[in-house]
Amino acid sequence: MATAVEELEGRLGEIRSEIRDIDAEHAGQMLPEAAKARWRELNEEREQVEATIEELKVRAATVEHLATSEDNTEREISLAPRGKRVASHIPDDPTRFEDYRTMARSIDDLDQAYRDGANKLLDRSSFHVSHPSVSKEEAQNDIERLVRIDNEVAQRVIFTSTAGYKREFEQYCKMGTVGPELMRAGSLTTTAGGYAVPVELDTTLLLTNSGVVNPIRNLARVRQTNVNTVEFINTTGITASYGAEATEASDGAPTLAQPVVNIEKAQAFVPFSIEIGEDWAAIQEDMALAFADARNQLEAQQFLTGLGHSSHAPQGLIAVGGATAIVSTATTAVFAVADLYSLENALSPRYRPNASFVANRAAYQKIRQFDTAGGASLWIQLQNANPPTLLGYNAYEWSNYSSGVTTSGSTIMTLGDFNYFAIVDRAGMNVEYVPLLFGSSNRYPTGQRGLYLWWRNSSQVLSPTLQANSAFVSLKVL
Repeated sequence: MATAVEELEGRLGEIRSEIRDIDAEHAGQMLPEAAKARWRELNEEREQVEATIEELKVRAATVEHLATSEDNTEREISLAPRGKRVASHIPDDPTRFEDYRTMARSIDDLDQAYRDGANKLLDRSSFHVSHPSVSKEEAQNDIERLVRIDNEVAQRVIFTSTAGYKREFEQYCKMGTVGPELMRAGSLTTTAGGYAVPVELDTTLLLTNSGVVNPIRNLARVRQTNVNTVEFINTTGITASYGAEATEASDGAPTLAQPVVNIEKAQAFVPFSIEIGEDWAAIQEDMALAFADARNQLEAQQFLTGLGHSSHAPQGLIAVGGATAIVSTATTAVFAVADLYSLENALSPRYRPNASFVANRAAYQKIRQFDTAGGASLWIQLQNANPPTLLGYNAYEWSNYSSGVTTSGSTIMTLGDFNYFAIVDRAGMNVEYVPLLFGSSNRYPTGQRGLYLWWRNSSQVLSPTLQANSAFVSLKVL
């Protein structure tokens, strides 16, 4: 017979599932009133259920402690985290990384134990998200998804979630002091001197942080990996034909291509004075916010204009050399309504059903001036719609596009199917402490220290770049 806690946990799982379904159904859009009301209702119920489960667990643990100390008897009590199955081979303290192997019965059992242990720890965590519209639950869901698909992420959660690791990491960032928890994590990750950012602060795991600021992560095919290169497959499709009865079929085999995305290293360096290091009370939270902002700015630019692996950078959507097909405006230094229709006509029908526009706001404002009387019906703006639709396609602002809508040579907007634009992340961010910085003149110490942070990812267009087959068409001012 199920216990009250188990029944509540089952209900909590249903609530979370429905919340995720609502989010997926209205991805990238404002919730309509009915869905918004249901969203609030579900979250209020979730908070009540979570509080009840927590109270029941505390009471059960208290009874168990009293029974053990007074009668020396054992009583089995469910301490499963909210809505998750906990394997019997998880250590009582899920942060004791070394205990998993001794308790697991097989490799598969060990992998499941890592995932279950990581999920148990995530339920206890509080995440420092870098955007006001991102909730703790959204950040937690991001990491839970990564834990399910990548066992390396699960292990990273386990050995960076202890209170001791977080305290030592803060001291490491301030003074370069390396304690036993950091040494243990360093031996597990082989980071060659760098140390993993605690899971609650790691912006490579909190994918929502980047997605709400940089629109490309909401649109692109985003994939996580723990290797250096990722291979994709694309094809122009199988050729079908009609024929007479009992005649030989023609060869309709597709032409296959295998785009390879090479994972590149991104980095940031922050010098600070010895005095700041001693006085910086909230160094971890402040650092996470600052690095998240720097990462978003870098990715927004490189995912658009990066020159690719030969330049040790991602391949941008409109990289020099032609990652997308190009349509030029009909008139020099003029962007007119006819150019908008030419852009749509140039996109293959194969890619139109899932296509979206991306552009600088200046281009959208110019288009609004085309249609001052509403005669062309270029825009459809429903109440609370986000995003609006342009010629029937969702339209997103990407501020890194050129605002020079009348400047010759400017690429001002792109229309395409972003399932053919891949972003590949190698989950995990590391920091290395530089104890002393030296001046450029005499190489004497400057009284400064530094934090060197790095993470790895890349992007690439997966479709052919030929005009007829490209999944993306960009508009350039003649």
